[in-house]
Amino acid sequence: MTIPPRWRKVLRDLWQNRTRTFLVVISIAVGVAAIGMVAGSQVALTTDLPATYAKVNPASANIFLLTTFDDELVETIRNMDEVDEAEGRRFVFLRFRGEGDEWFNLQVTAVPDFDDMRLNKIWPQEGAWPPPEGTVLIERASFQPQLGLGDAKIGDTLLVEPPDGRARPLIISGTAHDLNQFPAALAGNGYGYITFDTLERLGEPRNFNQLFFTVAKHKDDRAYIQTVANAVTDQLERANQLALFTFVFEPGEHPMQLIIDPMSLLLGVMGFLALLLSGFLIVNTLSAILAQEVKQIGIMKAIGAQVPQIMQLYFVTVIIFGLLSILIAVPLGAIGARLFSSFMASFINFDLTEFSIPLNVIGLQAAVGLIVPILAALYPIISGSRISVREAVSEQRLGRGQFGSSRIDRAIMRLRHLSRPILLSLRNTFRRRGRLALTLITLSLSSAIFIAVFSVRASLLLTLEDALNYFDYDVGINFTIPYRIERIRREAMQVPGVADVESWGFSNARMLRPDGTESGGILVYAPQAETQFLQPVFIDGRWLRPDDENAVVINSDLLRDDPDLAVGDVITLKLEGEEQAFEIVGIVRSSLIGSALYINYPYFARHLAQEVGKARVAQALTTNHDPAFQAEVALKLEEQFRRAGMRVEAVQTIQSIRQPITLAFNIIVVFLLFMAILLAVVGGLGLMGTMSINVIERQREIGVMRAIGASDKAVLQVVLIEGLVIGWMSWLIGAVAAVPISKLLANAVGHAFFRAAPSYRFSLAGTLLWLLIVLVLALVASYFPARRASRLTVREVIAYE
Repeated sequence: MTIPPRWRKVLRDLWQNRTRTFLVVISIAVGVAAIGMVAGSQVALTTDLPATYAKVNPASANIFLLTTFDDELVETIRNMDEVDEAEGRRFVFLRFRGEGDEWFNLQVTAVPDFDDMRLNKIWPQEGAWPPPEGTVLIERASFQPQLGLGDAKIGDTLLVEPPDGRARPLIISGTAHDLNQFPAALAGNGYGYITFDTLERLGEPRNFNQLFFTVAKHKDDRAYIQTVANAVTDQLERANQLALFTFVFEPGEHPMQLIIDPMSLLLGVMGFLALLLSGFLIVNTLSAILAQEVKQIGIMKAIGAQVPQIMQLYFVTVIIFGLLSILIAVPLGAIGARLFSSFMASFINFDLTEFSIPLNVIGLQAAVGLIVPILAALYPIISGSRISVREAVSEQRLGRGQFGSSRIDRAIMRLRHLSRPILLSLRNTFRRRGRLALTLITLSLSSAIFIAVFSVRASLLLTLEDALNYFDYDVGINFTIPYRIERIRREAMQVPGVADVESWGFSNARMLRPDGTESGGILVYAPQAETQFLQPVFIDGRWLRPDDENAVVINSDLLRDDPDLAVGDVITLKLEGEEQAFEIVGIVRSSLIGSALYINYPYFARHLAQEVGKARVAQALTTNHDPAFQAEVALKLEEQFRRAGMRVEAVQTIQSIRQPITLAFNIIVVFLLFMAILLAVVGGLGLMGTMSINVIERQREIGVMRAIGASDKAVLQVVLIEGLVIGWMSWLIGAVAAVPISKLLANAVGHAFFRAAPSYRFSLAGTLLWLLIVLVLALVASYFPARRASRLTVREVIAYE
């Protein structure tokens, strides 16, 4: 079979310019592979996760209580018309001694019947099932060093201390899988499961403090489920039970889907940007091809070639670029989708069953890999193919360009104190302004995204810092029952290193709206008005005063569902079964705790809690804010309270709260940074393409320089300096553009993950790091064209074309 001459030309050009072909194909493949990775992983996660989650028969709502209840109340809830099934469990925090005598927290759940779990099922993995008395099953994702269980195995004995402070041995008899739990690494503690006989041996009563239920109808209606949850909470309050948290998730979705969806969206956006940048690279590359072959175009036209025939040649070249990129991108996208899906599955703690890339995802990649390059190539091909024979013949004349006609050119000409190679580099940089603009767009967008990612991380960490400074203490203590405030303070102040202690009231409320509906649960904090352990940031109004009674300060999270709330409004709260009217006197910024409000402790204790002078939570300020010192004081506080016979549920330092949240933020940033690096690679490819074009167009100019005695070093210097100037300009433009882009990206991440705009901080470190990277990138991208230019001889230049 004989290949027509024009197609032989296309294949010869692709092969003779293998480096250029490789750069273009890889740049397109990066964007196409990113789209395949996101789409493929979304298919895998949205197929496997819901199916696996459905097998555990997840509850419609989970209610956690401050008080405890028995089977009779569970049966009462089960018999409600709106409820299909209900089940109670008991969780308790233990601490256990790990390696190096360090103490760790373990959240242990007591299950009434391991063989008859109807809701939020837990699956056996290894070892005994159910766990024998005196033993515990460890959730499989809890075997991590930072949780104290990195080296633990079946048969090991944990020395645990329950709330009563009496140490007891607990044998690890097996492992379990609980898909309902928040990831252990993010929770900051491991999970365990025991029988009620073991619970009793630990000194705890045989009752419940968790309630799960499913609704009898409208199982897919989240609003209806919330209404039923409010009715169940009312029933609990009539039984003198105090609900602390009520969680109603999107029906049929795993709770962590709230993280998967926005993360996939962000990665998809970054993949689209990579593809967009590759489009700019295609424009530059086609311009290079047309610049190199302009005489060939003139000759083809001289012997009768028509514009459509010439355009056809180059469109076929672009289609080949696209096809080759698809061959690379499809398997790369599949590998990326597999790795991303596996990571998210491990993070969420579920198992992928079978992984495959659907044909529609491959079809999407194929369509994008062909359509985007063709669209990007339209302008350079059309404009290049229409060149006249006369223009083609005169295209390679020495010094082509209109340098000196603009203000920039004239400004460069005035820099006479600079050396000639530097001046020549600056003149060459601005000679082809259209091409320079395309290169700067590509590289500047890469710069802006890279800097924006670092700014997002800085903003997330600042948000965390603000949240932790909001509650301005070092150690938090939760008790299983309320104790007198004077006693809490007396015991705590005996511990060396404690500077001050405060005790607050703590509860849960719902707001009654004028239309008869009720809000979801709202956390209620009841500090003293003069507290020094709160540093709220005010949006409007003021803080509580000592003489305030039915005054309330709300946080901005309450405005998400009720945006019309304002200072001076009177709202009705259902708090511990009683309806009370409160006037909003202030609105403060939220602090990653969800909807919350603050009322004066004296009013709370006298009218609502019926526990005058008592509290369930305390906060301690240490004399030294070093994390290690905080941990030491926290341990001594826990020991002091338990020696005093006080039942401590959990003790946490600010640092222990910070670590898992920082881990979650870093996971987000790592994925964004991965995509930003891909954009940087595409930007570098674009710069390399531009420098290659410039060398091609200036071969005769370089020949003249060599003919009059220019050294290899001088020619190399001219090209390298031009690349560095372009890199520096792109950094400067990107740094400026990164300010609005990083704000938008930070707000998008904040609203996606915790439905609030984070505190914003521009990353100067990220900006300086990118300056270093882009200069190195510019040197690398310019070196190969520069070396090629420096090795051109006068004879080669004369023989050019």
